[in-house]
Amino acid sequence: MTSFALLVFWLADPVALSFLDGVEPRGGVARVVSLAPNLTEIVFALGAGDRLVGVTRYDDFPEEVKNIPRVGGFIDPSIEAIAALRPDLVLCVRSPGGRERLSVLPRLGIPVAVLPDGGLDDLYQNIRTLGELLSRRASSIVLDAMLRLRVARVESRARGHAPLRTLLVYGHRPLVVAGGASFPGELLRFAGGENVLSAEGPAFPAVPLEAIISFAPEVIIDASGSGTGGEVSRQEALNFWKRYPVIPAVRRGNVHAVDSAGWFRLGPRIPEAIEMLREFLDRAENSDGENH
Repeated sequence: MTSFALLVFWLADPVALSFLDGVEPRGGVARVVSLAPNLTEIVFALGAGDRLVGVTRYDDFPEEVKNIPRVGGFIDPSIEAIAALRPDLVLCVRSPGGRERLSVLPRLGIPVAVLPDGGLDDLYQNIRTLGELLSRRASSIVLDAMLRLRVARVESRARGHAPLRTLLVYGHRPLVVAGGASFPGELLRFAGGENVLSAEGPAFPAVPLEAIISFAPEVIIDASGSGTGGEVSRQEALNFWKRYPVIPAVRRGNVHAVDSAGWFRLGPRIPEAIEMLREFLDRAENSDGENH
């Protein structure tokens, strides 16, 4: 059994980590290309940011990442640029794609690790996995424990509060919202909120405005301006919702526009998103009629 097979066994999740075409790293991992900003953030949080030699055009956190060469995007990575960097390991997630292009790399002798990105459990799993791959096990144990503690604190804080019906908006053209089965929907549950969409159906469905009005959300959190290439500004988002005072959240001043990329990324800043969600829910219980 190889060292990485032992790693998968130790993590007790045989589907958490896989390598394209079974090509695994040989020896230590000193040069890493990350094709997912959330994985980049984990690598930095583990204290191994100096090993990153390539990232995507969307990577913008932490500040040090801005000096690292770019190798394309999620679905259009440049194989030539990646190969030229001579990485010991390439990191990617199972979605959104680009897998066909990446399949060339193992044939060049470059290992490609594929990590899950479905929810909070995957975040914890990825922290431990990367801790092993990068020989940062102690750091990964500490980081994992710290994130779990922060999430548990919010869960405890939410107990005793009635869950408020909440709409999580991630796009305006068209209106795209986070469904109950999405990872933002999972974060909302940890914060003590109730998604206006059920756990059934797509993770990020496009929903007509008429349906949103019928959902009568008590809180609206608009993250459509989050991250690189956000569709609208915070003020544009707030102005949009002000046109619909028939919605309880609008009428009571419980609309919040956020622009933190952490709301999109299943990385170490996720506890901040859960804490912010709880803060918005707390404000809604004592709303002042002014949207933020």
